[in-house]
Amino acid sequence: TQDQKLMPINWQEVQESLRSKRLQRAAIRQMSIAADAPQPSLPILLPFDQEIATKAAVSVFPQAHSYAASMRMTKITVEVHGERRATVLRENDPLLRIVQSKNVARLAGADVPYALDRTEGGYDLTFGRFGAAYLVSIECFNPETDQRCTKPDFIRSLGEKMGLVGKDAP
Repeated sequence: TQDQKLMPINWQEVQESLRSKRLQRAAIRQMSIAADAPQPSLPILLPFDQEIATKAAVSVFPQAHSYAASMRMTKITVEVHGERRATVLRENDPLLRIVQSKNVARLAGADVPYALDRTEGGYDLTFGRFGAAYLVSIECFNPETDQRCTKPDFIRSLGEKMGLVGKDAP
C-alpha cells in the first residue's frame, strides 16, 4: 500500500517571495469563504487575472490541509485545488515517470516543473510550490471553439499569475 505524508510548507519562502515581489497578493472583489471554515495549513494561491479579479464570482472551500476554489465567469469556469497531503511512491512505481515533468515555467513567482493536460472541457495545469501541490483547471462552455480552451495559452497565463490570498505564515 502507499503511504500518505503531510508535506512541510516553506512559509519563509512565501514571505521572501512576497518581499521580493516575485509573488503577488491576489486581490479579488467578490470572494466568499465560509465564516466557520478551517484555516488551511498551506498558502492559498489563486490567479490574479483581471477578469477573475473584477467579474468572477469566487468561492473558496478550505479544509485543514487543502482547499478548493471555483471562479465562475461567462462561458468559463476556473478551479484551483491546493493540497499538502502527498502519496509516497516507491522507486519502481510506474506513476513516478508521469509526475517527473521536464516542462518548467515561472508559476506563482518561481521556475517550477509543471504538467499540462488537455481535458474534455479545457485544460489542467499541475505544479508544486512552497511544499504543496496545486491544480488549476479550466472548463469552457464551448470547449471546441473557445480559444481559452482550444489552446494552452490561457491556462498557462493563469498559472503565471497565481497570487497569494490570505495568510503568509502558519
